[in-house]
Amino acid sequence: MNVREWALPVYTILMQLAVGAFAILWLIRYLAGSKFSVQEIDRIISNPILVIAFTAVVAMGGAHFHLSKPFHSYLAVLNFKSSWLSREIVFSLLFFMSTMSVLYLTYFQTHCRSLITGLGWLAIMFGSVLIYCMARIYLIPTQVAWNSPTVVLSFYTTTLLLGIMAIACLMVLDLKFSEIKKENDVELRTQVLRNSMGGLTILTVALVALNIAITFIQIRLLAQGDLTARTSLSLLVELYLPLFVMRMVILVYASISLAVSVVRMYRLQTTPQGLMSPVYLSCLLILVGEIIGRFLFYATHIRVGL
Repeated sequence: MNVREWALPVYTILMQLAVGAFAILWLIRYLAGSKFSVQEIDRIISNPILVIAFTAVVAMGGAHFHLSKPFHSYLAVLNFKSSWLSREIVFSLLFFMSTMSVLYLTYFQTHCRSLITGLGWLAIMFGSVLIYCMARIYLIPTQVAWNSPTVVLSFYTTTLLLGIMAIACLMVLDLKFSEIKKENDVELRTQVLRNSMGGLTILTVALVALNIAITFIQIRLLAQGDLTARTSLSLLVELYLPLFVMRMVILVYASISLAVSVVRMYRLQTTPQGLMSPVYLSCLLILVGEIIGRFLFYATHIRVGL
């Protein structure tokens, strides 16, 4: 794959990560708001929102390299009524703008809590529609390996899985920085992270299991399909078998490693700071696994006709 071909997987993975991370962060904000001051929670989530917004910018910037005429990309929105690609671009912009609005308010207008809350849920809605538009682009009859509802489900699964791991990393890193700077909210950050890691870990294990199940459902559908579908399956289980096995092993190992570390933290009553290495390792492995999965997604499809 050349630069133009890699631009598309990079865009989809990074944008899914941004959408998933924002959704998980907002869920944590909602749940933590019942135990702590919402204003304090907004202060400790401002840095993760900044990283999410930056990720969305990089994703949208990288997507332009996939186009033959990047400076004319704005023209794509003109086909909003009939093109899933146009809808994807529009909802990418809407998600980014709503995320930037939340970022601005959490930094400079912290008293506008209701507005922050509303814009956050609006950003999640835009992001959810964006992921659907992103997946629907691939549901076309000429691409047999892609033309399945499981593609939509797999995109949402990847979005949440990457988002969970990104937020876990960001929260651990943010806690470490707050300790170094000796801020007065270290205890609050510690409690929020400790209360969140159990749920995040359970979701990670469940999503990895769902991701693997979807993969084998897709394999079964290809095996029952026509010659083109079986050709795609042959590519997956023959030429790309090492990568396929590597992805499965990576996802399983990452989720189990994270689960063991978090269970140990709760049993030994240790602080979440000790999770830095296992969380980073699990996040890196899952990201690598999803990159491999996206490569296989593009590499094993066979076009039918024009």
